[in-house]
Amino acid sequence: MRVPLVIAGAAVVLGAAAATVAGVRWAAAGEPVSVAVPPGASTLLPEGAYETVVDNRAAEVSVDLRNDRGGPEVDTYAMPSATGWEQVRSAVAGQLDGWKQAGDCADTGERRVRCSWSEPTRWWPRTVQIVFLRPAPAGDDQSYEWPDNTFLVIGSARGAGLS
Repeated sequence: MRVPLVIAGAAVVLGAAAATVAGVRWAAAGEPVSVAVPPGASTLLPEGAYETVVDNRAAEVSVDLRNDRGGPEVDTYAMPSATGWEQVRSAVAGQLDGWKQAGDCADTGERRVRCSWSEPTRWWPRTVQIVFLRPAPAGDDQSYEWPDNTFLVIGSARGAGLS
C-alpha cells in the first residue's frame, strides 16, 4: 500500500518541478521590445498597387520572428520619400543599445533592405527585425505601382525558448 503512495508522491513532485521550470521559462523570455518609429513615419498608408508587396514583406517578418512563445508584433509605416536607409537603421539601432546586429545591414541599393538585432542574453534573446522598402527607379516596369513613399516594416519578438 505504501508503494503506490510513494509513486504518487514522486509524480506530484516531478509535476511541480516541471510546472516551475515552464513558469520560469515563460517569464524569462519577456515581452517584445517596443520600438519607436523614426520621425515622419505614418500608420496611414496611401492606396496603391504596392500594397501586396508591403503586406508580403510584413508577413515574411511575422513568419521569421514567430517562435515557441508565439507571434511577434509587426507594424508597417509609410515614410517620406526622402527617408534613407541609414536614417531608419540608425534610428532603430539607437534604441537597441548593446544588442547584436545579425548579418550585414548594408544598403546595396536594392528596393528592399533588411536588418535584424538580437538581445545579448544567453537564454531566450528577444529579436527585432526591420525591412525598408523603396519605390522602383523612375522608368522601371513597376514604378507606376508605388506612391512617392518608402515603407518600413518593424517586427519585434519575444525571446525564443529551447525547442
